[in-house]
Amino acid sequence: MTISLKRISTVVSTSVWTCLTLICHSYAEPHLSGAYVGVGSCSSSNCHGSVKPLKSSKVLQNEYVTWLKHDKHSQAYAALAGDEGKRMATLLAIPDATKEPRCLKCHSTYVPEPTKRGERFQVEDGVSCESCHGAAEHWLSSHTDNDSTHQQNLENGLADTASLPNRATLCLSCHQGNSDQWVDHDLYGAGHPRLSFELDTFGISQPKHWVVDEDYEKRKQPYVPLRAWLVGQYAHAKGSLAALSSSERSTNGSLPELSLFDCFSCHHSLTEHQWKQRTYNGKPGRLKLNLPSLIILQEALAALDTGAASALKEQLKTLHDNYVSMGQNPELANITQLLESRVRALVTNVSADDKTAAALFEKLTHFAASTPWLTYEVAEQVAMGIQAILASSPPLAKRYSQQLDTLFDTLKTPEAFNPAGFTRACQAMRAGK
Repeated sequence: MTISLKRISTVVSTSVWTCLTLICHSYAEPHLSGAYVGVGSCSSSNCHGSVKPLKSSKVLQNEYVTWLKHDKHSQAYAALAGDEGKRMATLLAIPDATKEPRCLKCHSTYVPEPTKRGERFQVEDGVSCESCHGAAEHWLSSHTDNDSTHQQNLENGLADTASLPNRATLCLSCHQGNSDQWVDHDLYGAGHPRLSFELDTFGISQPKHWVVDEDYEKRKQPYVPLRAWLVGQYAHAKGSLAALSSSERSTNGSLPELSLFDCFSCHHSLTEHQWKQRTYNGKPGRLKLNLPSLIILQEALAALDTGAASALKEQLKTLHDNYVSMGQNPELANITQLLESRVRALVTNVSADDKTAAALFEKLTHFAASTPWLTYEVAEQVAMGIQAILASSPPLAKRYSQQLDTLFDTLKTPEAFNPAGFTRACQAMRAGK
């Protein structure tokens, strides 16, 4: 079941399409490393450069054309050389963004060692095939053999992107950052787009260049949107906790690293008189950690493991209460331990049957419909989560697909976001209106 891309274009346009801090290859080393041969090695018409999908093939074979013409990853390096990239570099005192490792790690297939670059490799190609699929020297020829298996390709160095945890880690290495690369408040201040991510939505809108057919499932595994959504939320939550636990990433000199907090704690119009409508839980003006993935997991767990949901809710409350005054605190380790011991297995093995989908839909929509003044970051994750649930359940999709369009209409831009309008849309969805 596939949800129309029309519904996800709103969120994607303010995140994937505008956010060019993108995927790089530094996530999990494949079994066998080699040289990066360049996107030109994949672009012939009898390889992946066909103008149209080939019906006689097990794969579409137009993946290169899809990437080149429709995927913004192909323009990631060009963004560094454009006017906005140059202006950001000036503000950050970077002489040339197209030569700056801090930028290239996510705006290109970053291969600093000359000996690892094949004759057709070009950094100007941006985030290309090998950024995701790994250095192709040892698997480029063998992966086209009719009798080659997916496992053999992995052993030859192909990156395992069929694994949802691996795929999430790969995408988040740039769409969230890790210990090697991240977007801090200095970059945001210089004009860098806000980072956002949801594994199912972003993967489908990349645009998707694979088909989950019988051959795909035989060679790899079935693709379940609901499971991809939860695995992505788990990976994003772990990444957020790692950033908060890192002395390097959680501080900026003697100050806290402001990119870890909700942007709109500060960046909102004071003339809108929000203080007349919100309660702020008794703490107006207080910075609030930006942890949408943990909030979403908390609500999802209410349908999967009520004990884990209650524990996570209490731990998150303690974390928010103490973080600003205490900085790093034991609650970070407690939440991490809870995720690893009880949540990971739940999300990676979650059933995609209609009963489970309905339970998750009920919890997520109830949360959104009954919680006033959701932040934009949480609201967009709610919408994308609902979309993944509907995409996994034809009965739910048939009943609620029209309301999903209305929900995404409230998320056109962060600046114009009206929390009350989003809440009303969720209430209407639950009522079937």
